[in-house]
Order: sequence, then structure tokens, then C-alpha cells
Amino acid sequence: MPFNYLLTNLLVDVPAAVGAIFLDDEGETIECVTRHGDPYELKVEGAYHSIFARQIVDAGGAHLGGPVRTYVMNGDRLVTLTQVLPGGYYVVLVMDCGGSIAHARFFLQRAAHVILRELA
Repeated sequence: MPFNYLLTNLLVDVPAAVGAIFLDDEGETIECVTRHGDPYELKVEGAYHSIFARQIVDAGGAHLGGPVRTYVMNGDRLVTLTQVLPGGYYVVLVMDCGGSIAHARFFLQRAAHVILRELA
């Protein structure tokens, strides 16, 4: 199943979503989809989240009581949800602040599960 299809379905399932990115362990975009025309800013956002994720995951085992699998960052206008996958992969969902984080997290985890099956 193509990753573009999975990420597009994630945007359909989460109406407040602005974009979704699937990244490798170096922060390079494998696939991304956006409701806006130019994906450049979304790719930059994904690269930054790869850096954040690496720091959070490294700190997680030592200080947070176990591995970090997901985290949420709230901004003034946007919320980003990051799902950490084995092998250093990440799926990042960017959405407007007005959206339901619980709703978005459910569908992000579901998409991540399918991506994991595709990687195996």
C-alpha cells in the first residue's frame, strides 16, 4: 500500500489536519501530503520534528520511565502529533489548534500501525 494513500486517508480522517509526513531516521521526508499546495514548509516541519523526536526518545529511556512512542507539541496556531516507529521512522501530523487531539491521535496511531506492516 503506498504511503501517500495512507497519509491522504489520515488527512481525510482528521478534518483539522493541515498535513502529514512520514520521515526516516535522518529526518528526510519519505512521503508527505498537505492541504496546501507547496509541501516545502511541511517538509521543514518534519525535519525539525525528527530532531525533537530523537532528543525526546533518547531522554525517554533514561528519564521518562521507558521508551517514548508518541508526543504532542502545542503551538499558538498549530498542534503537531508525532508517532515514533521502530527503526527510527516517524509519522508527524500537523493540525489546527481547534481540532481534537484525541481524535487525531487515534487515527495517527492507526496509520502508523499500517505503515509498520508495510515496512515489514
